[in-house]
Amino acid sequence: MKHTYTIFSFLLLASCSAPQTSVPVDVLTKEMPKVPMPDAVAAQVPAGYKAEVFMQDLNWPTSIDFDMSGNAYVAEAGYVYGDPFAPARIFRISAEGSLSLYANGFIGPITDILWHQDKLFVSHRGKISAVGANGAVEDLVTGLPSYGDHFNNQMTVGPDGKIYFGQGVATNSGVVGLDNAYPYIWLLLWPDVHDIPAKDMKIARESFLTPQPNNVLARQGNLLSLGSNVTYAVTSIFNRNKNTSLLVRTRGFQPFGEHKRTVKGQTKASGTILRMNADGSGLEVYAWGLRNPFGVMWGPDGQLYVTDNAYDERGSRPIANAKDNIYQIRQDGWYGYPDYSSGIPVTDPQFQSDRGSRLKFLMAEHPPVEQPWLTRPENAASTKFDFSTNDNFGYKGQMFLAEFGPATPITGDPHPGTGYVVVRIDPATKEAQSFLSNSAPGPEGLEAVVTAGPRHPVEARFSPDGQTLYVVDIGVIHGDIAGAGPFPLPIPGTGVIWRITKAGATSAGPPANLSPLPTRLHSSVPNK
Repeated sequence: MKHTYTIFSFLLLASCSAPQTSVPVDVLTKEMPKVPMPDAVAAQVPAGYKAEVFMQDLNWPTSIDFDMSGNAYVAEAGYVYGDPFAPARIFRISAEGSLSLYANGFIGPITDILWHQDKLFVSHRGKISAVGANGAVEDLVTGLPSYGDHFNNQMTVGPDGKIYFGQGVATNSGVVGLDNAYPYIWLLLWPDVHDIPAKDMKIARESFLTPQPNNVLARQGNLLSLGSNVTYAVTSIFNRNKNTSLLVRTRGFQPFGEHKRTVKGQTKASGTILRMNADGSGLEVYAWGLRNPFGVMWGPDGQLYVTDNAYDERGSRPIANAKDNIYQIRQDGWYGYPDYSSGIPVTDPQFQSDRGSRLKFLMAEHPPVEQPWLTRPENAASTKFDFSTNDNFGYKGQMFLAEFGPATPITGDPHPGTGYVVVRIDPATKEAQSFLSNSAPGPEGLEAVVTAGPRHPVEARFSPDGQTLYVVDIGVIHGDIAGAGPFPLPIPGTGVIWRITKAGATSAGPPANLSPLPTRLHSSVPNK
């Protein structure tokens, strides 16, 4: 981890000066999908509700929150799969609609922002920080294990006044493998990154023989569709690695190529719910054994709810047919990662993939496993959510859950009909119904690309008065490029914030159709 900034600097320099080589001709010449401007007509909501475009032209928005003065804050992630260099920044929108740059310089991705105690808390790669009134950024927690597939995620304030947040794992299912080099790349940049348990762990005898990434990818660097400059940088990293082994044996919860039988637990562990005091002190593990706890929110019933993204059918240990889960989190509970899915052992035949060998446990011993409160469809990619608090909006006490949708073919086979929506879930019956969906999806394979409606919702968030629902739509991330293999292709400027109110009601928030383009940007506040 200590070489992080050196490597990023190297990549950034390479992106400015490296030779323009090694990109397949068909990638250069393929016509990019034409993405229409967002249109509320294509955003389907139930009768009696109205959708509108609150903000557009955003680059990978991931979160919105509000202060007590009527200002809204919107975060652009900075990093998404396929675009590692976009700026991670936060805009402030006044109640009158004045748009300004509030803070920047974060390490992408920003996954969540939270207004609390007159500060804006920011969850960004490896850190929880706070932005003061003057725009100065203070790091409260650093060194979180967020340099793999997943990151530190949503924050919520508990009844005890502490801040709770999710921390994702580094790998798909506990084992560092070739999928972490391509398409996720991080194995090439940080070869020591791996999953870290919250408690001391005995590793089972199961190990995995994996091709050495140098020998597979150094000869195919032209397949990396991040662009020729980044390809040049990554290939240079390959060439500095002198490991010429054809195959490498690895066990779970350790760096690529290592196979120890015991691993020490840590507080800054993967797959956890962590909590801290508002000043960053007292960091501790609240629960563990999750894969990617992305949405984290205390409900009106006093329960801590968490969405957990399921295993993909990829890597050295592919797991098929795994469903997303929503859990009610119990302190010190263990939620099954890496050996259970929805409370069921992954050794059950339903999870066997044709892409891998027979599944066995990684852990030699297991604590009692917690069961999900609710399962969601495979590859729905359940993300962040909120609860209705106002009878005027309706459905008071019910959950409004954003679902990003499948990232096929990267994450496995296509799963049409799942995700790309906001669903309303009644906690009493656990019945889920669509609340925001796309009334004008694109053609097959491009449903969330060539459309003016919602593409990839990542957050549902109510205004402080509970009368308005804001939905953060990260934008278009196309998952397949002919000639370059399965690699994410994000299209900048396609992020949207949708706003939903009761028909006939007037939102107390800023005016609609805002844009952060330079001609609309009134002022900026640099970080101190």
